[in-house]
Amino acid sequence: GARVHTIGKEIYVEAKSSNLTSLEATAEQVTVRFDTFTPYKAIEGEPGTIHLSFYHCSLATAPRRLAVIGGPILSVKLLAGSQSTVELVIEVSSDSLPQTKRFEAPGFYSVSLTFDHQLLTETQEEISPYITSHEIETDLGEGPVRIKYLYVKEWRDHYRLTPAIPEGGVGTISPLKEMARAHGAHAAINANFFDTATNNPVGLLIVDGVVLSSNYERRAALGIDLSGRLTFFNPIVNLYLRRGAEKITIDDVNRPIKSDELIVYTKDYTGLTARSASQPFRVVKVRGDRVVAVQYCPYVVEDRSATLLVASGTARARLIGITVGEEVNVEFTLDQGDLLVTNVVSAGPLLILNGSDILDLRSESFQPDSYLASGLAARSVLATDYYGGLVLLTVVKDEGSVGANFDNLLSVLHSLPQKVKDAIAFDGGHSSSLVLKDGGTYWEILSGGRVAVGLLLVPTDR
Repeated sequence: GARVHTIGKEIYVEAKSSNLTSLEATAEQVTVRFDTFTPYKAIEGEPGTIHLSFYHCSLATAPRRLAVIGGPILSVKLLAGSQSTVELVIEVSSDSLPQTKRFEAPGFYSVSLTFDHQLLTETQEEISPYITSHEIETDLGEGPVRIKYLYVKEWRDHYRLTPAIPEGGVGTISPLKEMARAHGAHAAINANFFDTATNNPVGLLIVDGVVLSSNYERRAALGIDLSGRLTFFNPIVNLYLRRGAEKITIDDVNRPIKSDELIVYTKDYTGLTARSASQPFRVVKVRGDRVVAVQYCPYVVEDRSATLLVASGTARARLIGITVGEEVNVEFTLDQGDLLVTNVVSAGPLLILNGSDILDLRSESFQPDSYLASGLAARSVLATDYYGGLVLLTVVKDEGSVGANFDNLLSVLHSLPQKVKDAIAFDGGHSSSLVLKDGGTYWEILSGGRVAVGLLLVPTDR
């Protein structure tokens, strides 16, 4: 809304001044509200006094001088200053530190100072009627930390969560932004760990009812059912081939075959199967729900258009009798969670479940003293609150932010204005990524490296 004027060699910026429309003060918090964005500066003053000067602003409410009791705030003074400024002076007990939160929306801007034992600054921006972007600067005891997160209000009314893999298939990696753009997502966060040698996902991954990777021990997982409801759990998957009333056990999915095993290879898999062996493999090729070929050969020929069932050694007997044209289906069960779960991503650990801290590294096969668990690194977290909200959160690791460990993540989640109900950590470090669509542009709020699995927030009308 500003206009630029040039007079000779001088440049002038003409902007409409803002109005400070209201003040609210309690023993713990002071909030001032404006009708548009308003710049301000903290003025150095006496110990125990916080002085903010708001520029190019008019006082559109009565001046105030308030005495407050019962908390760290002792008094609040609001008055018009000189040269179109408004002055806010807060007297506090000497050991109190402010948490600053700014919120901006069309026709509205506010600055809130909440006093707590921990210094924390939060900036908030409305991206859409349902999504707000937040940035927090704080100190968790090891140095400055920067946290970036998206809050999605009543997310299931407008969106669905869906896992995605790169267009190249299982065993490839790509930037999260590319996955989000390919699926028309409004936001995305990275999910599973992956093997850096093969790029294969680590941990349970189910996409649209197809198991692409099996669980790693009992690492935490996020399940999504047919109605879009979320389940935070630690499941074990069991795979089998449905042949009429018969259920044939499948040992694993999308990894190199070992002796005496039956492995299923999905159409999306690009990694190693088995090139040769001392004994022939029995291979059943399936398209849709029909067997299109049965082979007995010393090597496996890749076919990205079909699902392959490959048996070695004694496991070959499980496929005896299957013929071309038969109807078969690869199915699965989970030993935890809802029967209607059709999508699962996994990483871990679980952080919060039903409002209670549940972090237990050893039960999820994390080594507590390892860098993965206790090191200060970039982190990714998905959380839900009690009001139907969704949080996609990342902790930054760079020159100005030391990162966080798993214990720190609990402190971060408890400091959020939303009361967290459930939370799970995803892959961190170089993989930690958060993407947001604003208008027609995809922004990397936190840009990690390429990832094997993304979790996408997609509008329900897509």
